[in-house]
Order: sequence, then C-alpha cells, then structure tokens
Amino acid sequence: MYEIDGILTPYFSETDPEKRLIILDKMPDNEALDFIREVYEDRYSDHEKKGRKNVDWWLWRCICLQLLYGRGSFFIFRAFKRHEINAILNELRMNDNDDFHIRILYHEYRNTARRYLSTCKSSGYASSFMGFKQADDKEKIYRACQDIWQMSKGIAISESLEIQNKMKVWINAFHDELMDYDDICRDEYERLDRN
Repeated sequence: MYEIDGILTPYFSETDPEKRLIILDKMPDNEALDFIREVYEDRYSDHEKKGRKNVDWWLWRCICLQLLYGRGSFFIFRAFKRHEINAILNELRMNDNDDFHIRILYHEYRNTARRYLSTCKSSGYASSFMGFKQADDKEKIYRACQDIWQMSKGIAISESLEIQNKMKVWINAFHDELMDYDDICRDEYERLDRN
C-alpha cells in the first residue's frame, strides 16, 4: 500500500539528520527527490528561529501530541486543544492527499517513530520516583508502546472522526514501526486499544 522505490530505503532507514542529508545528496535525481527534500527541510528546520541546527521538529510535534492526549475537559481548553492539534497536523502534512506524497510521508512518519523509539532505550527512560528507580528493558518497551499509542491512535480517537481520518497514515506508520520494535508490542497495543 505504501510501496516506494528501493533506492530510497537507506534514506528512510537512517535516523540521524546529518547522515540522512548525506544519503539524500548522493541520490540520483528521480521523481521523489524534490518532495523528499521539501519534507526534509520541513522536518529539520529551526521553526522557532533560535539558531539551532538539525532540530527534529517532527519529533518535537510527536511529544506535543502526546502531551495533548487526554487533556481538555474544560470547554475553553478543549477549543485550544483542537486548534493546536489541527496546527500540528498541518505541520506534519497530514492534509496532503496526493497518493505519491502519502507513500513518502508514510515512510517519513515511520522514520520519526523509529527515531523516537531509539530514545526509549536510554537509562533514564521510563524511570520513576524522580529518576531514582530505573526501568528494566521490559518496562521501557511497555512505556514506549504507551507513548507511541498516545501520540498516534490515542490522540486521534480522543478527538473527532475528521481528525482520525487526517491521522490515518500517521497512525498506520507509527503502529507498523512499533510492531517491528519488539514482539510484546502487539499484545500491549491491543490492550491499549481495548482500554
């Protein structure tokens, strides 16, 4: 469904922005290259104009979606939340309906999820009691499942059907990347869906 030319596989497999740019610069011209460069610039540009390089703006927007998950019981905050979610979806190009672009975006979304998941193995991830109790590997996997679910399917189903439809490719990409992360993710994802 989201097939792309195999020549793009090394680019979408790499998570380091600088290495991705090197791969991108070495690619032969093809129909995908212009759009991929555009997406690269969107993802790694300094949106806040603070003079930083290689800021993964899309990774930050994942975290923002997770922070917005489950919030908004008051009417005023709910309206702000919906506005913020729609702004994030626009930044992540979820309004793009071009079939070719959707295939490229699916792989870029998977790359974003992969980069997030690579941070979930650090020593401080999923720790508790103000960092004094370190999480074991299994606890980190369960927490990563929860995080990925919240920043994709969780936030989508907590909102309108319109938002769920806009986020469909994002949800599929994050789910697929999580399923490749560890074998226990499938059962945990299904459990999160049921709750």
